[in-house]
Amino acid sequence: MEVLQEVIYTQNLDLLHRIADDMYIDECDKQTFINKYHKKNFSQLIPIKKDNNEKHLKMIKHCVK
Repeated sequence: MEVLQEVIYTQNLDLLHRIADDMYIDECDKQTFINKYHKKNFSQLIPIKKDNNEKHLKMIKHCVK
């Protein structure tokens, strides 16, 4: 799971660099934007243990009718 978080963290940094290049001309503004939104917590994954089987079965039965 930690490997996936590192990948997301790196992809987020790359995306922020591309957005900053499009939005700002000054390097100081670009760096401020990247520092503002490049946080470790933005790459945290929260596993959800929700069982949607009943909902999906109901939907499938409705579609098959």
